[in-house]
Amino acid sequence: MKRPSKRLRIINLALFSLLMVLFSTQLTSQELYVGSGAEFFMKTGTDFTTSNTIVSVDPSGIFSIEAGNTWGSAQEYVNGSVSAYGSGQTKLPVGNNTIYAPVTADHSGTLTGSYFNSAPFTGSLGTNVDARSDIEYWELTGNATITLPWSSHSDMATLVNNNGGSFNSIAIVGLNGSTWDLVSAPHSNVVTGNLTQGTATSNSANKVNLNAFSQFTFGIDHQVVLGVDDMLLNKDIVLLSNPVPLHSDILFRASNISDKLNVTIYDMNGRVLKQYAAMQLNGGTGNLPTANLVSGMYIIKFEHEGKTGVKKVIIE
Repeated sequence: MKRPSKRLRIINLALFSLLMVLFSTQLTSQELYVGSGAEFFMKTGTDFTTSNTIVSVDPSGIFSIEAGNTWGSAQEYVNGSVSAYGSGQTKLPVGNNTIYAPVTADHSGTLTGSYFNSAPFTGSLGTNVDARSDIEYWELTGNATITLPWSSHSDMATLVNNNGGSFNSIAIVGLNGSTWDLVSAPHSNVVTGNLTQGTATSNSANKVNLNAFSQFTFGIDHQVVLGVDDMLLNKDIVLLSNPVPLHSDILFRASNISDKLNVTIYDMNGRVLKQYAAMQLNGGTGNLPTANLVSGMYIIKFEHEGKTGVKKVIIE
């Protein structure tokens, strides 16, 4: 008797696995690899376990799930592309190179995504984007409100502290052509957690057209850099001249502050250019020398007794 070809055996195995997922609430696989041109579908509510813990997907293969699926953990995730069919609240269980970075989304229609534990495309920074992560990125398509997670691996402390920001300055940015732009309007991202572990969520009132961006990562939006406590200090700081003539001091007035004011000046790439510690103010006014600063835009970060304020200044 003629034996079935290897290709036919693989197809039959894939069909058997697919039927098991469709009609069983529990599926255990010793090892799962979704090959080129193949698709593996998992229905919502399926208890899926693999011995190799990480599902591998060929670049042209598809690991698909039903909308509403919540499967996935740091021990079991998909290293490759995941598609969610339907609409609703869904978790895409994606990861790469030992990093689990699931995307949580409220989506309308099919949502597809993958995660890359590597630096995103360099590009340029768009309006209101002062910096972006060089650690990781996601590729996403569809129409959704998205939540992206970070962990200690993401090094958010460096992204924030080296770019004149604060915790509330974190935002999701997308690569539009060769420019990194905010995916939602300023002031509309919701940030939770801390600099070691947390999430950023796009504007829930307006789903993002993910197809307009080729990559997604974290950025610094100084339109939302101030939290409730920060705003109290920000209102206390007033720049007396802006723009500032080249080689002239930056003059400012600080209400209710007389000493112990720390000031840092950054360029738009997040490099620290000048630092002034425990400044004493004369009659509530202070001055920041601009020697060695060329014409351009700079970020000034004011810190006093645990509160922070940020100003942008232009040197002509």
